[in-house]
Amino acid sequence: MTNRLDLEQVTTGLDLAPIQRFMTQEKINMYISAAEDYNPIHVDPEFARKTSFKSTIAPGYQFIAYISAVMTRDFGEKWITGGVMDVRLLKAVLPGDTLTAGGKVVEKKQDEKGNFIRCEVLIKNQKNEEVVVGYTSINY
Repeated sequence: MTNRLDLEQVTTGLDLAPIQRFMTQEKINMYISAAEDYNPIHVDPEFARKTSFKSTIAPGYQFIAYISAVMTRDFGEKWITGGVMDVRLLKAVLPGDTLTAGGKVVEKKQDEKGNFIRCEVLIKNQKNEEVVVGYTSINY
């Protein structure tokens, strides 16, 4: 597996190129089926209309995976074998939302334990509202 980024060239302040994904009920249903998490808020439109969301919502782990996709693309195996994610969900994701996931390198250091990269990551919706915020880190 190759990295998009040459880790030796990564510097503090480097923007991680965003990815964009469009959420649909079909994608939610496929993800729910694979995860076997049949909470009606995700799959039952009639039930969901009676909630404060007024719609089905995507499970958090479905769209948090978009951050992992950015990290995997940019840092490859280093992310997969040494990555940690710490994020907060701020808003629900509904069918029809367009999500943009990206981030920025906020720290890079080397010490006796090895190399360390910390990134600030986020996901925004089509209204430019933050949906997920947090940090990732990689030890390599």
